[in-house]
Amino acid sequence: MRKEVIHASGILEAMAHYLESLISSRDYTGAVRYYEDNRSELDSTDGLEAALLMRLAATAYTSLADYPVALRTARTAQTILTKLGDNRELAETFVVIGGILRNMGELREAEKAFRDAESIFRRNDCPEGQSRALNLLAGLFFRQSDYNNALTVLMDAVSVARRLNDRHKLAFMMGNIGRIHTFIGNPKEARKHLQMNIELSTELGQTLELARAYMSLGYVHILEARFDQAEVALDSANQYLVQCDSSRDEVMYLTYLGELKYRSGDLQTAREVLEKALTLGEKIGPETTLVGRVLHHLAEVTVRLGSYQTAQRYVSRAMVITKQAGVTEEIGALLCLKAQIVEAQGDESKARELYVRSLDVLVKSGVQSARAETLITMGRSPIFSVRQRLIYLFRAEEFYRRNGIQTEVENIERIISDVDDRSDQTLTGVSDTVGNDMKRVVFLTAYPEIERFKKQMPLIARSDLPIMLTGQTGTGKDHLARFYHSTVRPDGPFVAVNCASIPETLLESELFGYLRGAFTGADNDKQGLLASANGGVLYLDEIGDMPLSLQSKLLGVLETRRVIPVGSTTEIELDILLVSATNKDLKLMVDEGTFRRDLFYRISGISFHIPSLKHRKEDILLLLRHFLSRSSIACGEDLPSELVYLFLEYDWPGNVRELLNKVKRLEVMAEMVNDGDLVELSRSIFTVEQSHVERSLFDRVEQFERRLITEALLASGGNKSKAARILGVHEATVRTKLKRYGITVEGGIVN
Repeated sequence: MRKEVIHASGILEAMAHYLESLISSRDYTGAVRYYEDNRSELDSTDGLEAALLMRLAATAYTSLADYPVALRTARTAQTILTKLGDNRELAETFVVIGGILRNMGELREAEKAFRDAESIFRRNDCPEGQSRALNLLAGLFFRQSDYNNALTVLMDAVSVARRLNDRHKLAFMMGNIGRIHTFIGNPKEARKHLQMNIELSTELGQTLELARAYMSLGYVHILEARFDQAEVALDSANQYLVQCDSSRDEVMYLTYLGELKYRSGDLQTAREVLEKALTLGEKIGPETTLVGRVLHHLAEVTVRLGSYQTAQRYVSRAMVITKQAGVTEEIGALLCLKAQIVEAQGDESKARELYVRSLDVLVKSGVQSARAETLITMGRSPIFSVRQRLIYLFRAEEFYRRNGIQTEVENIERIISDVDDRSDQTLTGVSDTVGNDMKRVVFLTAYPEIERFKKQMPLIARSDLPIMLTGQTGTGKDHLARFYHSTVRPDGPFVAVNCASIPETLLESELFGYLRGAFTGADNDKQGLLASANGGVLYLDEIGDMPLSLQSKLLGVLETRRVIPVGSTTEIELDILLVSATNKDLKLMVDEGTFRRDLFYRISGISFHIPSLKHRKEDILLLLRHFLSRSSIACGEDLPSELVYLFLEYDWPGNVRELLNKVKRLEVMAEMVNDGDLVELSRSIFTVEQSHVERSLFDRVEQFERRLITEALLASGGNKSKAARILGVHEATVRTKLKRYGITVEGGIVN
């Protein structure tokens, strides 16, 4: 009998070796056929060898996507191994079972299997297996967009890898941790872990891993709007990629590069790069998520270019791929693009529905950066009410402020200050190009130096001297330029050019104009912005960001007062008053060679520096009264002294624009709580910001609302109906809020 068992064991061991060789050579069909032809050999034993053979067969079935049979076979192996005790082979079987369940979409059961595997490996002191199980578990969470759990599990895996001194695994895991931090909106931690990935991979000579790490780092910089650093990182990635033979990674590189060009405003280059990525990606697999992501970014570019039909085709195809793969954040982003297309086509109702669906999907995905971008898009859209737009923008601003992404904070502040203010010329201009129907602009100030400068403007205009305005972001440079126009040439055009926002490749043609056929894409003649300003005022904002290559051409135009469109030989005479503005130190840039000395002197006929708001205390109260008078907040003529104190004592790093946005926040908060003292609301904002506590507007609203309800209940002796009357709301509202905030009333006592 013993000889028969030994003989059967030997046969099964030989079968296992052969089955393993077939699986190693990826002959899964052959492996399954061999297993099924020889399954009768398993009838004579239910020992270890039989279980191992079944586990191998389950692996082959899985590779052929025959998941029900794979699971049944693996579960039989599990039953046999469980009888033999808590051993490593049982843990390995749970790893296989977890993989099958994951592929079947049974994610909770898959999680249980991977956790069982990790526990058994740990109890058997097998750190290599434990590390593997933890990585699989992290991948499972990542697939479900459960980034916080994925991060927790990966940190456990890092501890195990350090015990093993497995630097290869450490490098790989640092990269994954960095990518998760990118998704959950923590760029600082993302950069830290990706740098560790780069250091370890450099030490180990892992070329492909280095390329991937630099691509991920480049993407973090893109999200932070650090485009120069993103370009450096992507260049480094490309240097390593050329040493590898990985078409998939090349597509990823081109996709990141296309996104960089898109976000930095170079739309034509972005389109060319992404089309190249699409061609290469389709050779790998036309229905892969790789292609889906490229299509997503091509849709973004074509929406920005106004090619909505082309964009719709890209979105439709990308959506099919993305839904099949179940990539939640991509689905959310595509819904937002679809909303923009539908909005442009005039269907506001459907667009609103798509925007809201997009935001809902992105909130569930946990990808904070994509959510913030959608909030900005919704905040820009006039199809939402002013209150809704402000709420969307405040939420986005809080994300970027929390992560120290100042460029985006300033961008959102500009959008917020523009919401619902296009008819009020005490605050903003009407548009980039304004004709003689422009309203009279008023520049509110009590600051003596600014008042003096305003009075000198007619004289400056008659002298034809150019004006250079300097000062921090948000001090009012744009508005002062518009005031100058409305004072000296109100019947002429006002043309504002942001030198930083127009791509270098387009800036020349935008400024000088072009003739049809002057270059690829020049389908019609286009008047340049310089010629558009004829008879009026040309405002060159952020002139310190103008490329050196264009500075010499601009100098020639300013000296000759003539402009020649691209592709033409005919000069156009100019009659313009020039105003330039910057928040940079142009004198330092001249010394460093990044700004032309001759252009600097040419545009600085009259220089005027607008002081920051904290140095213009007399303007704070004046502007506060004005902004409050335009809001829905009723505060009367006499402002509460504490309110005035709070506004006067604050430093105002964002200057006038921040003051306006503060008033808008107060207005939204007041509407959200339905009741509330203006001083108390203001105190909640300033106290939080001055102590640098990271709490959102909505956290502060909830805290304030909770206190109001509690006080009303105390005043009413715990009677909800009386409390509702005190608050001026329905009793049902009070009951809903009590449940939401966990406030209970027992025997008249509020808990």
